Amino acid sequence: MKKYLVLAFCAIVGLCFAFGSSLFSLQATAQTPRVPATPARQVNLIDVAFVNEAAQSGLGNIMLGELALQKSKNQAVQQFAQAEIKEQQGVKANLTQIAPQIGVTLPTATSAKFQAAMARLSQLSGTQFDNAYLDEGGVNAHLEVAALFQREAAFGRNPDLINVVTNGLPIINQHFTTASRLTNYQFAQVARRYNETQNTSAR
Repeated sequence: MKKYLVLAFCAIVGLCFAFGSSLFSLQATAQTPRVPATPARQVNLIDVAFVNEAAQSGLGNIMLGELALQKSKNQAVQQFAQAEIKEQQGVKANLTQIAPQIGVTLPTATSAKFQAAMARLSQLSGTQFDNAYLDEGGVNAHLEVAALFQREAAFGRNPDLINVVTNGLPIINQHFTTASRLTNYQFAQVARRYNETQNTSAR
């Protein structure tokens, strides 16, 4: 009888130790703070589209600006072209660093739209070239890129890209204002035409 009592007592003691150990383990786990996982870089289609379109736009505007430096004799036009090239080179440098983070390979050629504009501008000279460059590389380009940057600011997720557009929008506004002043631009009004039938010689 005593033998059974001793065995029963030992079993009860063992169960108490096991229960106590399990309880201690649960308490330790509950008290140990969990380190939150570091959020991964968020990528969405707006970010990807922005990088591609901004890169193509930048290449196109640099190309038009370099053409203006070659063809224009107007100091205001040359200063505008230099400022535009500087703006786009800064955006390109930022995109070159950010694009690999979201798995995007930057385009190496601009869009057909800019190539067509480049071909047409190359045929112009003198005042007509100056006006056409300011209309296309100044007014039109900055209306388009402003919409592109504003869309990214509203719907983009990548914080580095948001920083690019936040810093870029005031410069875009400044360049648009300058081009509008030099061309007397009014919204949604075509003041000049540069079609194939016009005389392309200097005025």
